[in-house]
Order: sequence, then structure tokens, then C-alpha cells
Amino acid sequence: MSTTHTINLQEATDDSQSASIAAIKTKTDKIIIDLSSSNLNLNTMNDALTVATAINNTQNEQLAMTSESSMKTAVDGNSSSITTLNAAYPRNTILAWIGSQTGNIFYDGNITLNWDGTNKQLRFLIQNIASNQYMTGGVKITKPTSQGIQISNYLSYGVSTAYKYFTGSQVPANSSYLNTTYNLASYTRAVYWLQPFSLSTFPTYEITVFVGSSGSSMKIHIKKYNN
Repeated sequence: MSTTHTINLQEATDDSQSASIAAIKTKTDKIIIDLSSSNLNLNTMNDALTVATAINNTQNEQLAMTSESSMKTAVDGNSSSITTLNAAYPRNTILAWIGSQTGNIFYDGNITLNWDGTNKQLRFLIQNIASNQYMTGGVKITKPTSQGIQISNYLSYGVSTAYKYFTGSQVPANSSYLNTTYNLASYTRAVYWLQPFSLSTFPTYEITVFVGSSGSSMKIHIKKYNN
């Protein structure tokens, strides 16, 4: 009877060992070793793997930093380009004004634009310009039955001390010559322009005035181009 118990215990032990061996084999089957190599050492292989992993992580970090730096450089370049474009394109100012009202309608530190409500014309005042520089410009007016064109070689010289019209040379600094031919009437459009003769750092201006009936508000569109 005791013999029978001994045999059953041995069989159970053998079955348990077989199961353990099978479980170990499942794991070791995943390990592939090149038998053509000699002197293999698993500890050395593990150390090499650790070093390779560290190098790979360092390279990834460097690549990420380089990519981030490149992106920042690109963004900075785009921002600079946008700033340049914003400065180059015309700055627009649109306003309404009563045709019979005299007053300043625009000021930017370089010029003041003034509307002469009595003579229905635009005037300008040069506030700041380099020495010995003068402004060129003129006006084109379209009326219901006629059209007037005025182009001047120059309109003013240096800084103004009086409001100047766009209808002829306004020199010296305190001069202001009126030409009533260019008084605006009802249902009229006038395009004025003002630009430096040779100064590259001074803005250029284009001012369009739209008139409905003489008693209504005018629409004035000012374009400023930064040179």
C-alpha cells in the first residue's frame, strides 16, 4: 500500500517538473543567439544594449531640440516677413466728413491733411521732412460734366508754415495758393497724391474724396505707403 503511494508522488513530481520545464522553454525560445559567434556573454550583451539605448535616447533628444530650434527660426523668419509686408502695404484710413466743414482730417507726424470747407478742396501741411527735400503731387477731379487735371513738378519745399493746396507750386514755406477751378461740386470724385521727390524714407499718400450732394457727408479714403 505504501509502495503505491510512493509511485503516485513520484509521478506528480515528474508532471510538475515537466510543466516548469515547458514554461521555461517558452521563454528561452524567444532568445536567439548567433552560434557563429564565439565567446558570447549575456552580461556583456546586456551592457551593450543599455549603452545603445542611452545613445538612442540622446540622439532623439538632440533631434527634438534641433527640430524645435528649426521651427523657431522659421517662425521668427515668418514673423519678420509679415512685419515687412505690413509696413510695405498701404495703411488705409476711411472717414466721413461734411463738405462745408473746415478742419484737420488726418495727422501722422509727417503731414496734416486739412479740408477747406469754403473752397471744397483738400490741403496739406508738411510737419516733418529732411532738410532740402520737397514734395511732388497733384490732383485729378472728375465732375458730372467736366474733368480737371493738375500735375506739379513740386508742391512744397521743406517744412510748411501754411496749409498748401494740390493745385500748384506752394513755395515758400508760408505760401498758400488757391485755384478755385478745383473746387469740388456735387457728385464729384477727386484723387489727390503726395510723395517725396527723392527721399526714400518718407511716406507716399493717395487720398480719394467721393462727394454726393453738396449738403451730405463725403467719404474720404486715405492710403499711406511706407517707402
